[in-house]
Amino acid sequence: MSQQLVLNVLKWTCFFIFAGRAYQFLFWDAPFRSVLWDQDLLSPIVEGIFNIPWKDYVTSLQHDSYIQNSIRLNGVFYALCAFLSLIVQQNSSKIVKGIIFSGGTLLVILALLQTKSKFYVFAMFFEHAIQFGSPFLLLFYLKHFSVTRLIQPLKLMIALTFLCHGLYALGYFFPLPANFVTMTMNILGTDEPTTKTLLFVAALLDFVIVIGIYMPQLTKYVLAYAVFWGFITAFARIWSELVYSSALITIHQTLYETIFRLSHGLIPLLYYIILKKTQQETYKPLINNRINSSPQVTVKST
Repeated sequence: MSQQLVLNVLKWTCFFIFAGRAYQFLFWDAPFRSVLWDQDLLSPIVEGIFNIPWKDYVTSLQHDSYIQNSIRLNGVFYALCAFLSLIVQQNSSKIVKGIIFSGGTLLVILALLQTKSKFYVFAMFFEHAIQFGSPFLLLFYLKHFSVTRLIQPLKLMIALTFLCHGLYALGYFFPLPANFVTMTMNILGTDEPTTKTLLFVAALLDFVIVIGIYMPQLTKYVLAYAVFWGFITAFARIWSELVYSSALITIHQTLYETIFRLSHGLIPLLYYIILKKTQQETYKPLINNRINSSPQVTVKST
């Protein structure tokens, strides 16, 4: 199969992830304060080492500007990672690959910060498996250029992302996120009980993806659904909040979420492409062998 096709999908996946985060960090906010304003964690440093009263620290406009500037600086770095993701090649310098690796590491840290801001619910971290795993997968592929060695990491990333998404939508192990309910109601126009039932069904289908991706007979079908569901949930961020009278403003507020969540459809699509091409290459020699080994009929002219 075309190794360049696989590489291009990985490149664009990483581009959308980094570009979406750059958009978020440059124009909106990031959960840095979940750590930097954690009194139990930082008061020994702020008060004990720097002798700054905690109240002065958290209410200081200067300190807050430092936090905002660090967020913007991270946004610039993510934008650089997005650009380099599109141009990186197998023979690119260690600096280019190192920047992408650093970007992936920052995505892991971001997932940890988001997990902390959600009271250390582990599902929040692993729901981002596709997002923080894709840059490392791109670098792995550039090093080995082996499609078959991508399969297990792809399975794991897809399974973790959809498993944790399903655990949230189920509303049993963790509280059902209010934005899940709001988005569904805004898009479908359903009432709250109906919406929760639909989300419960969606959660069960997420679990079907997790199980089916490890069952060869079902993999192709669950991947097709995962591609559809990944893209739908990405665009739902814009659709659910869209106000036509102020469309540009509302799109600006939610576009970054759609951009980095496109990876939730692209990674299953990549695995689907690999699976489809691999099956075609497996069956083609078998068909040719059958044709070549079939008895030939000679027609005699009379």
